[in-house]
Parts: sequence; structure tokens; C-alpha cells
Amino acid sequence: MFLMDLQAIYPPSVVPGFMLTVKNYYIKTYKDQFFVNPPPFFKLFIWSEILFQAPVTVWALGGLYRNSPKIPLVLLPYAIVVFLTTLTCMVEYASWEVPLADKIELTKLYGPYLAIATFMIGDMYLRLDGVISRASAASGGKKVQ
Repeated sequence: MFLMDLQAIYPPSVVPGFMLTVKNYYIKTYKDQFFVNPPPFFKLFIWSEILFQAPVTVWALGGLYRNSPKIPLVLLPYAIVVFLTTLTCMVEYASWEVPLADKIELTKLYGPYLAIATFMIGDMYLRLDGVISRASAASGGKKVQ
């Protein structure tokens, strides 16, 4: 995120040479047009990475280690954001006029993020469902449907 993605919003004058080298290698290797000419929505996604995803990731590492009961409450929306932003990028690059082989290579990069986010959505939903069911049972209330 900090080496590649955020270059889309950094002023060019503050990007160190080694980061430009990494970016140029990435563009040459994967032909990812988001880093050649980022569309406005991509910059919005980058801002969500720095303002939402990065802080949540840092918090979640500790929360998972402590087995915090708040994990699903925070990671469900996080996973949904990652899923939607990744899916949007994948739909966008599917329409690019580049060879199919380039799209396949991009899918190898973006696909795991989509798969992990999908797994997280299911896992966090099931965890929240369990918490709600236990709370309902403990209070003698009806099962929440």
C-alpha cells in the first residue's frame, strides 16, 4: 500500500527514487493502467486505504491476538470495503483494451484480495450471528431471525 498504491496521491516531488523504480517495474510487468493513469474512483479507493483500511488493519492485528469480541463488528465492514473496491477494479480492467494475458496476470494479483475479502465477509457474518444468538438466548428473548 505505502510503496505502490499511495503513489497515486503523493505529490510527484516527494516520491523517492526507489519507489518510482518499484512502480515502473510493476507497470512494465503487469501493465496495470490504474498506476499509469488512475481514474478518479481509484484515487478515492487509495484514500480509503490510508484513512480506513490501514488503521483497521493495525487495530485488527491486536484485536485478533486478544480475541476481541469487537473483531467482527469492525472487520465485516472492512471486508465489504475491500471486496467492493477490488471487485470494482477487476470489472474496470476487464474492459481495458489490453491482451487477455495481461488481464489474467492482473487477476492473479487482484483475485486473492477478492477471495480473502469474501472469506472474511462470511466469517465475520457468522461470528456476529453467533454473538447475537447467544445474547438473545442469554436474555431469554426470542431467537433473532
